Amino acid sequence: MPLRRWTRDARLTFAMRNPLGGFSRVPAAPALTLRDLWPGDPLVGERLVWNQSLFEGVVRNLQHLQWDNPAWPEAYRRWLQGFTWLRDLRELGAESARIKARSMVATWIGQPASERPITDPSVTGARLAAWLFYYEFFAAAADDHFRQNLMAALIMEARSIMALMPEGARGWRALTALKGLLAVAVAIPDHPEFLSRYLKLIDQEIDQQFLADGSHITRCPEDQFQAVRELAEMLSILQTARLPLPTRLMEVADRAAPALRAMRHGDGGLMLFNGSRERDPQLIEQVLNRASRGRVVAASQPESGYIRLTSGRTMLFADAAGPAPAGYDSTAHAGMLSFEFSSGRQRIIVNCGASTQRGWSEALRVPAAHSVLEMGSLSPITRNQSGTITRRPTVTRAQASQEGAHWLHMTHDGYKPQGGGVYSRQLYLGKDGQTLRGAEALEGTESRDFCVRFHLHPDITVEEIEHGFLLYTHEESWLFQANVAAYLEDSVYLGSGERVDSLQIVLCPPEERVAAAEGEEAQDPEADGADHTAAHAQGDAYPEDNAAYPADHADSATEQDAFYGQPHAATEHEAYQPEHGGYAEQDGSAAYSDHTYAYTDAHGYAQEGEAYTSTPQDSEEDAFSPLLHDAPPADSMPYQAASTTGLSHTDHSEHAPQETPSMAEALFAGQDAAADHASQTEGPTDHGASAPTSESASSGKPAEAAPSAPAMRPVRWALTLMTD
Repeated sequence: MPLRRWTRDARLTFAMRNPLGGFSRVPAAPALTLRDLWPGDPLVGERLVWNQSLFEGVVRNLQHLQWDNPAWPEAYRRWLQGFTWLRDLRELGAESARIKARSMVATWIGQPASERPITDPSVTGARLAAWLFYYEFFAAAADDHFRQNLMAALIMEARSIMALMPEGARGWRALTALKGLLAVAVAIPDHPEFLSRYLKLIDQEIDQQFLADGSHITRCPEDQFQAVRELAEMLSILQTARLPLPTRLMEVADRAAPALRAMRHGDGGLMLFNGSRERDPQLIEQVLNRASRGRVVAASQPESGYIRLTSGRTMLFADAAGPAPAGYDSTAHAGMLSFEFSSGRQRIIVNCGASTQRGWSEALRVPAAHSVLEMGSLSPITRNQSGTITRRPTVTRAQASQEGAHWLHMTHDGYKPQGGGVYSRQLYLGKDGQTLRGAEALEGTESRDFCVRFHLHPDITVEEIEHGFLLYTHEESWLFQANVAAYLEDSVYLGSGERVDSLQIVLCPPEERVAAAEGEEAQDPEADGADHTAAHAQGDAYPEDNAAYPADHADSATEQDAFYGQPHAATEHEAYQPEHGGYAEQDGSAAYSDHTYAYTDAHGYAQEGEAYTSTPQDSEEDAFSPLLHDAPPADSMPYQAASTTGLSHTDHSEHAPQETPSMAEALFAGQDAAADHASQTEGPTDHGASAPTSESASSGKPAEAAPSAPAMRPVRWALTLMTD
């Protein structure tokens, strides 16, 4: 037996000595009454009265003295042993519910101490807190023998938490363990060692779990919610006991609550990344109100890597960082660069969510379950048998905003070691929120075994038309178009934990490639054009996750002008203004007004928006020139449009003749034809003196030759609000 396990078992054996009959004093009742802060579900409570459990839509029969079963999912085992279902019996409120609660608690404390499953301190902490929260409900009127055994069990199991922490639990579950220890400390003040141990451990957990911007280290919005809820309960317990509030605890609550507010869609639910679910919006609001008095929204989350863009009625969330660090990556999904998009209270483009059910839990981790590029059977991350990530991609991001419009460029190299190249995604959100456009590209590969998926919320109704797909919400209709073949396929949505059938739009790779070899003969401008610019070298160095986006990257300011059609705005790190504390003002989405939505002002603060109007902004046509706004003519083929060039390689020099695309041309072909014509006029010789790569710029060496592999033209798409 390993020494660590032997010492742990020895500590547990010593901790579980029954204080009854010994030298320790066991009080007859708690010194003060603690109150639970959250509502329960009376339907779950009614099932329990009839010896059935209802957990995540699955009904199971309760068996006497059975608290564990290898066939049970871990989440159900934790729920049953954690006794949080006492709130459901309390919510039911009937005398039968009180008797059932007392009977099940008596069954647990009647087990010999050596036979109780107490090796998980987070489950023990949840159980101790539940017993004290609902003591008045099930134990206050019980006989003296029951109450004496209950108080002895509180002491023994609190000692087990002290024996197992801090190694026994990680992440937000460690906060659950400490919450239970704190609850016993204030309920039984005759044992001061409980409170001193809590105060010693809580600062350590806060430093390990919360990043500088208030986000949780796991990068999971569900974990953020759970952690903020545990902080709120700790603050409530300390306030009830009239104890001084630890400074670190108050500070982290004031940082973590705004970060949680920034992870909510317009409907009040959570965004779905890295194992999160929507959650009940009312419960989230209650947790936020308990955790912090302010109603601020974090203006940016540079540490977590989540990007939140708001414009008009719309919100866009993007995952622009790699997996969480080792030890905190158990919920990590392979959804880097995926995004979600909502308008008002309606989610439109989503990720598939998460589940605790076996099979679904792993299936929802792959790129195919996210609104992102999927490359065949390849995965951008690799796990070992224990679930630890052994290969992590490098993720970069560059963000800019100007006059209410937003630009975002993200890359990751997760497919590169497998021959899949570097994945690049560029997004543009118009200043009025009526236009979302993007481009997907794989650089440094010849593989065509990929597709781009856009999962739709189950409430979205889809109509296939000649020029794309019309997406209908309860209030609006959006037109989705692309420059490649697009198909409608079945999908699933588990945002609430239960499977719901939905749909997804799938974009296939383009049929032609863009010739990238220098010196290739110019082609006819009317034919499918060739890219006149070399693609990124396969050996280009990409910055580390969260690092500053290099100015000498191939997508320089000039090249971004070509893509965005706007002067280069502030970079991501210029947009994060530290003088504002990283927070926005009042949470504009909390009231869920039908006609008022939050927007971000020039100082980075989220403000209450004006009433939404459907009047389009005429100037937006110039904001994203490669993608036209108007629909193509009836006889055009937008899915098989003419060849398009790389989004970052359009020549905008003053000597290059530019053809202005007319609105009568196909949706995505016009700008590409202009770029091809400029390529032939300028000639390949002029581009031989183009800006050096990041490596040559820093070392003074000449730029490396273009890679021999041809560059694949990017997949472009647009989502436009249809107005009268």
